Formats: sequence, structure tokens, C-alpha cells
Amino acid sequence: MIAIDLKPFSEWQARPVADPRRASDLQFMDGMGEILEAQGPMQGLHLFQTYAKAGGLLKITASVRSLFERAVLKAAEEGTIKIVRENDTEVDDDTDSRCWIIRLADQDRVNMRTLGPRSFSEVPLSELAALILELRCADEFMGREEIARSVLSHYNLQKLTALVQRRLDRVLQEYF
Repeated sequence: MIAIDLKPFSEWQARPVADPRRASDLQFMDGMGEILEAQGPMQGLHLFQTYAKAGGLLKITASVRSLFERAVLKAAEEGTIKIVRENDTEVDDDTDSRCWIIRLADQDRVNMRTLGPRSFSEVPLSELAALILELRCADEFMGREEIARSVLSHYNLQKLTALVQRRLDRVLQEYF
């Protein structure tokens, strides 16, 4: 087992935010900026869900999701945040905000962290790639199966599910 120090995942301490159905772009970015400061870089949909939950919504409709996307795109145009579109296995094209990795402009592009409360599908591919790079630097002869087992171990996961395998295969294909 190769030991790699991952930073502890820093979870945003939820507070009430403006209702996403009626929030202005400024209100959106006030709350999302706090979330990103704690948890960024992060997947767009995960960011929207975190904000929505604090705003009292359990589910994000397509119309509310478009409000989030509009606010984020505007903030990106203004330079306060950065968006990188990753070729995620769970989306059809890069216009889907599930493949948007969003961070504050002054944050590092990649932050290698423990899984925390995230699901494996919410870990940015670039973060997985950084972990795999560290593993490969420690053992350049590591095979796919060993990489998969080591990644699972680093995230305290037990089972190599189809989703985990798809995402790891994509990372290996895209980055290595």
C-alpha cells in the first residue's frame, strides 16, 4: 500500500441562503462563494445541490438549475470563479453542469482530498488524476487493478462498482 497524504475534505458549514427560485445572481454567488471557499474545486451540480439544500429545496428543477448556471457563467465572465469542463463519464456533453468543475479564481485547480461526504461521482476527474499520478510516481509499474484498489483504499471505499470503474478508466484514458 502506497501512502499518500490527502487533505481532509473541508465541508461548508451550512447556513440559510436566499431561495434559489428567487435569488439574484449576487445572492447566488454570495452563498456559492462560501461553499466554494470551503469545498472547491467541486462539481457544478454538487455545488448547486449544496446551495439548494441550504435554501430550503430538496430537488432542483430544470428551471432552477438554469438559474444556478446563469449565475455561475456570469461570475466566470467577471473572473471571480473559474469553470473547467471535464469529460465526465456520467454526462453526454460539456454543456451539462455535472461536468463543470467550479472553483474560486484564487483556488488551486486541483485539491487532493479525502472523499468526505462526497460520492465518488462528485470527485473531479482532475482530482482522481492527481491521485493516480502520485500512485504511479511511487510505483511506475502499477497496473490498472492495483491502481483501482489503491484509489479505493485512499477513499475508504470497499467495492469496485461499475461507476468507479468507468470513472477510473476515463481518467486513465484522458490523463495517462
